[in-house]
Amino acid sequence: MTCKELMTSEPAFCVPGDTAVIAATLMKNHNIGSVPVVLDPESRQVVGMITDRDIAMRVVAGKREYDNTYVRDVMSKDVVTCRADDDYDDVIEAMEEHQIRRVPVVDSERRLIGIVALADVVRKASKPDEVAEVVGEISKPSHAAQTNGKGRFAKTSLIVAGGVGAGVGLIYLLDPKWARGARKSVASAAGKVRDTIKGAAKGAAG
Repeated sequence: MTCKELMTSEPAFCVPGDTAVIAATLMKNHNIGSVPVVLDPESRQVVGMITDRDIAMRVVAGKREYDNTYVRDVMSKDVVTCRADDDYDDVIEAMEEHQIRRVPVVDSERRLIGIVALADVVRKASKPDEVAEVVGEISKPSHAAQTNGKGRFAKTSLIVAGGVGAGVGLIYLLDPKWARGARKSVASAAGKVRDTIKGAAKGAAG
């Protein structure tokens, strides 16, 4: 499966000159947590990404005036992208490595042609375990994500808020049956970790 088969076409986007309020309104209206930033509506060349976390941390916590703060001032410029003909597994790996839930799909000139979201992964995944693994990796405590410079994915400064509970909650809204299976898989894995820790503690005490 390729990104073209997985992606959502005609995704919402904003431009650097839009205000933070416009970006936040787009997120609210489309029920999403991040929006690609394009140079202009005509070229649709991807130049950044703005997330709900960017707005919370750089606008609200920074005590900036919402109507006088522009997307260009708070967006992340290092963006993880994929091509339409990239393999499904590659975009999943990028989501896990960089802890992001949405990956813009671009053409050879970095023009936005679609987006692959966690919701798309949920719909196309063949097993609940696969969904649980992706959600778990994305929701791990963040650290600086680096590549070796040889891959197709760039270093990113995007950070996703929320943990496994929030991720599975999102999946539940999209597909309750998948979410129940995913939640069981995550709970099972967590239980094994707890048992391992308890066993190690008993061994140390003995």
